[in-house]
Amino acid sequence: MYTDMFKTFNDQTETAFGPVVKFNQLVTKNFTDLTNLQLEAARQYAEIGLSQLQVSSQVKDVQSLMASSSKQLETMTKISQQMIEDGKKVAELAQEFKAGVEALVAEAQKK
Repeated sequence: MYTDMFKTFNDQTETAFGPVVKFNQLVTKNFTDLTNLQLEAARQYAEIGLSQLQVSSQVKDVQSLMASSSKQLETMTKISQQMIEDGKKVAELAQEFKAGVEALVAEAQKK
């Protein structure tokens, strides 16, 4: 008697909270991926900034100033490419999250 009652309670609890748990897992995965992406981007941008600082500190004459200016142009190109790549990665994460939420909603509607 009690076994059936606990089994019914367990089944009802799983039915009620199962989608919430899956949604929380999806949010956690998305948050983790986004945080890792941001940390990696911050590391890359810091490396670029430090490299520019080193180049700027080595300017001693007109030739080194010209070389520094050329290096800055290369760096700006690199930064713009990096920003485009980072934007694409964020868009992919958003698309994955949206697809996951849509799958959860579709699964919940079947029940």
